[in-house]
Amino acid sequence: MAQRTLLVFFVVVSVRVVKDVNQQQENYRPPLPAGRAGRKEVAEEVRAVAKRTAFVARFIVLREGRRSRAHRIIEAMHWNTDTTADDLYREFRQAFITNGDKLQPVDRDLNRALEHADCSANYFVDQYADRVTLSFRESLEDYERSNRLLFGDDPEEVPRTGGWRLDP
Repeated sequence: MAQRTLLVFFVVVSVRVVKDVNQQQENYRPPLPAGRAGRKEVAEEVRAVAKRTAFVARFIVLREGRRSRAHRIIEAMHWNTDTTADDLYREFRQAFITNGDKLQPVDRDLNRALEHADCSANYFVDQYADRVTLSFRESLEDYERSNRLLFGDDPEEVPRTGGWRLDP
């Protein structure tokens, strides 16, 4: 009797395991090809513009709580539609060199922003391409608009400020 009960128990458990495995196989989605996860097929010009937008947006966030006179130089910058994220990287870095800032934290922020742009523009190419700007001031205005949407107008809720200025 005990053997029969044990046998019934194993059969019930086996059926449940097989059922679970079958359910998992139905829900299984093969991974995207390595190195290209989430990458949309778009024109390289669009991807370059999205990368530039992502770079500037991330750089704004990374430097938000820091103060430097180089920020005033960068805030006045304009660029054209052919300007790449790498071009802006060099221009932003030169502003800090001209100002005499320590380059270690600046290089860290610039590199982080560029790495973020490489990855982020692949996943959100449409969103970044829709938010294209041709000046740093326009990018700051876009950043402020996003913050208002995320945090409202309550100054207590908004992330730290002080690094950038949107004065008229």
